[in-house]
Amino acid sequence: MNKRSHVDLEITYRDGRPRLAYLHLSDSSEKSAHSRRVSPAIVIDLNKDSQIIGIELLDPSRVTLKDINELLQEYGQEPLKESDVSPLVAA
Repeated sequence: MNKRSHVDLEITYRDGRPRLAYLHLSDSSEKSAHSRRVSPAIVIDLNKDSQIIGIELLDPSRVTLKDINELLQEYGQEPLKESDVSPLVAA
């Protein structure tokens, strides 16, 4: 299972509601080699080794921590903690 050094969460609001969110799962120097839509509400960015480096939440209110962790598990990556996405839950 791949370890990550940090998780950054960026949330875009419109009319006081979260409209988009992006989970940065690697440092900013790592670039996306390609993107893949895995559900109507989730797009993943993959590096050249097909590891997830970012997750775009197109409808954050429809995505759960369980959804994200199942996706990460599918790609052999460690799960997120509740604290990693707590700003999104609070929104």
